[in-house]
Amino acid sequence: MSAHTRTRVGIVGAGNIASIAQLPTLVKREDVELAALVSRRPDPGPLMRRWGFGAAYGTVEEMLTAEGLDAVFVLTPRSEHAHAVEACLLRDVDVFCEKPLAPSVEEAEHLADLANQRGRILMVDFNRRYAPVYVAGRDAFGATGATFCVAQKNRPGSEYRATFENAIHMVDLLRWYCGGEPVEVTAHSAGDDPWEEDGTAAMVRFDSGATGVLMAARTAGAWSEKLDAYGFGRTAEVRAPESVSIAVGGTTTRRELSAEAFGWATATETLGFAEAVHHFLDRISDRQAPLTSGRDAVATQRLLDQILEAAGLPTREQEGRRWASHATSTGQR
Repeated sequence: MSAHTRTRVGIVGAGNIASIAQLPTLVKREDVELAALVSRRPDPGPLMRRWGFGAAYGTVEEMLTAEGLDAVFVLTPRSEHAHAVEACLLRDVDVFCEKPLAPSVEEAEHLADLANQRGRILMVDFNRRYAPVYVAGRDAFGATGATFCVAQKNRPGSEYRATFENAIHMVDLLRWYCGGEPVEVTAHSAGDDPWEEDGTAAMVRFDSGATGVLMAARTAGAWSEKLDAYGFGRTAEVRAPESVSIAVGGTTTRRELSAEAFGWATATETLGFAEAVHHFLDRISDRQAPLTSGRDAVATQRLLDQILEAAGLPTREQEGRRWASHATSTGQR
């Protein structure tokens, strides 16, 4: 970190998710200065005034040249992550990046290696690991993790590379809850279009001895996200983002993140967006590896590729096709 009393932060991409999740958290931190913004908008003035940015630039390179920054948040569509992250790391700036780190495992691994070589903090926003309900569920199993885990994220309607975009959070949670890396993966997908599939189901056997099951349906009647985990005489049932039930020895304790219990909680808090930002800023200070480091994110993306390949789905972007990011659209992700 620089000698400034406040952490000087740059933002690359200030779409709807950034405005809902990261920016409201950052502006509340008295130790953070929103020094610069990279935006494609012809007139970034409204964004600058709303969030208090000191300057705006058209490219990452212009921002890095003009500003002495401690950290940069890369909140663009995934097709643009790798370029921005690499530019920041080469300037020895710590990086918080939206998931996934890059469109391909190879690109993601290169960035994780670069962060290690440059001694920089690189964190990927797998925000579910910071959501209170998922944290409580994982804590029930201690260091060993669960024996069985079923993670589901279902919603109506498909989209380009639906499993990659929609299920990657749940794949990450399976790795976290099961406490190991995959040794066997089987999967099946539905639908006639492999680029906009109707969903994917998978079973993963981990080297810890645990088994994880993924369900990512795009033919559901409504958005739903849930996780059930079992092991060592314990059960955790997460119904995101509001509730978690822990059963031990026949006694069940239920926690509700309702307005009354959680101070008028919003998705920023209940889905872990705010805590992920705080975690990153803490790691900038203590220089310890984030829970969802670049290296750990590579392992999640590698498992996702194994699931896609087993299901007969592509593991690369469709040539000539651009991806519309949740970062520039509304709705839950």
